[in-house]
Amino acid sequence: MKKINKLKFLGVLVCMFAASSLKAQDRKAPSYPLITHNPNFSIWSSTDKLNESATQHWTGADHSLLGMINVDGTIYRFLGKETPSFKMIVPTSDEKAYEVSYTEKEPQGDWKAADYTAGDWETGAAPIGDDAKNVKTLWKSHDIWVRRTFNVANPASINELFLKINHDDNIELYLNGKKIYTKVGWTNNFVYIPLSSSDKSALKAGKNVIALHLINTAGGRYLDFGLVNKEKDNAATVQVAKQKSVDINATQTIYNFTCGKVDLKLTFTSPLLMNDLGLLARPVSYVTYQVQANDKKTHQVKVYLSASSDIAVYRPSQEVSASKYSNAKLSILKTGTLEQPILKKAADDMRIDWGYFYVAAPKTSNAIQFITPQKDASDAFRKGNVSSTAKQGKSLALNTIIPFGTVGKTPVEKYVELGYDEIYSIQYFQKNLRPWWNTSGKETIEGQLTDASNEYKAVMAKCEAFNKSVYADALKSGGKEYADLCILAYRQSIAAHTLVKSPEKEILWLSKENNSGGFINTVDVTYPSAPLYLIYNPQLLQGMLNGIFYFSESGKYPHPWAAHDLGTYPLA
Repeated sequence: MKKINKLKFLGVLVCMFAASSLKAQDRKAPSYPLITHNPNFSIWSSTDKLNESATQHWTGADHSLLGMINVDGTIYRFLGKETPSFKMIVPTSDEKAYEVSYTEKEPQGDWKAADYTAGDWETGAAPIGDDAKNVKTLWKSHDIWVRRTFNVANPASINELFLKINHDDNIELYLNGKKIYTKVGWTNNFVYIPLSSSDKSALKAGKNVIALHLINTAGGRYLDFGLVNKEKDNAATVQVAKQKSVDINATQTIYNFTCGKVDLKLTFTSPLLMNDLGLLARPVSYVTYQVQANDKKTHQVKVYLSASSDIAVYRPSQEVSASKYSNAKLSILKTGTLEQPILKKAADDMRIDWGYFYVAAPKTSNAIQFITPQKDASDAFRKGNVSSTAKQGKSLALNTIIPFGTVGKTPVEKYVELGYDEIYSIQYFQKNLRPWWNTSGKETIEGQLTDASNEYKAVMAKCEAFNKSVYADALKSGGKEYADLCILAYRQSIAAHTLVKSPEKEILWLSKENNSGGFINTVDVTYPSAPLYLIYNPQLLQGMLNGIFYFSESGKYPHPWAAHDLGTYPLA
């Protein structure tokens, strides 16, 4: 079958977009791919305008990339949104251990009231749930009622009161007898719920009580909650850059902005070229800035990127270390958790908390790099502070300033690199496997970053050529709307996989069943995505089948029917 005819089968890859017809809305994508390598290193923008929301991991957790540009002293924000700063009032268990009173039998009387006596209730530590590995108090029944007593010294000093909560599933929650939150459904992680001034007025100086009823209707059970104060942002306001366009192709997402008297072209490139497995597996993306004046004059310009250390954690409560160093070619920032629990967890709603995240800039760009707490990062850029003020803590920022100097009508282009070294990517039948680019164990991430920098122009040319080729093929096969959907599916499909080599030296291209069960190498994920890999590299399809075949042929699979998957990602 000819290549063009095979492209018709790519339609199965894009069924996830069927419910959001491009005809019915102006937006080009449900979410916009920025950094896309594998299920762990995957950063997206959830809004049509890049500067209207914080960038996120595909699970919805903030993986913040913040971008600003200084034009003749005026600052514009073009990428992401500053993360609010919250101060603990009533801690959740990730901040401080606490206990609650609870009962699994429907209580008599007004259990919601602040003065209710819960003398026959049990006492337990948070969090509460049904997964013994991740909770302090087990709950396996249909209902649970919980009361928590705490003290507040001065409620009037609170700027904005938020409920910080993670629950599974249906809940009604009261503060001193006043209902302040109810939800049918569950959260996948901590969410911050703004409370009204009326809700805040229920908070008293001295003793307070939160009482709640939680119901399990399906799946798991979980509860952890507290109160926080959203602190005032005293930083000087910045202008918001005007986004003129966004274009998505197979390997790049390209934005165009007007930032006062200069124009900015911002390109995110993840070079996922399947005919080059070394390049496909290299865990390095480029962020390219092209700046030029739009008024025929010259302007002083510098560009700022702040990348959060939360990109390298499962929960923002995890402590990280960060450092700055350089090699012959690059200036480098690095961060990762202190604990480094390599391949110690497996789940659907999961972020990697082992290995290290990197931001690198060519020394020729004269970039200035420094590390701060995330809450202080943008203010440091606004005030011109470039000294590192942190090397260990929670939610740090890796900051890079790229001076463009005097910019006129001729475009000036510079770039930074974002990379991730997982150290070990997959556990395969009890054997930890290194990423494809470091199967030997002798390569270094600094080597990968350096190679990426040395090959920048060549890689960009390859990506641009491939972008045109794949779009032209899809356009010829099914028309513009079909081609647009194929382009949206390209990085989404590839970045749901990880490339490794088995102990038997076989290629393994292992998928994660995202926003489902978190399964690894699921056959009903392999089947609909197979045409993409048959067209562009059948070796990758072989890598999707090798693990399932090994599982069945080795005798390790215990059932008389065909295997559905190899386990829960990243544990095969």
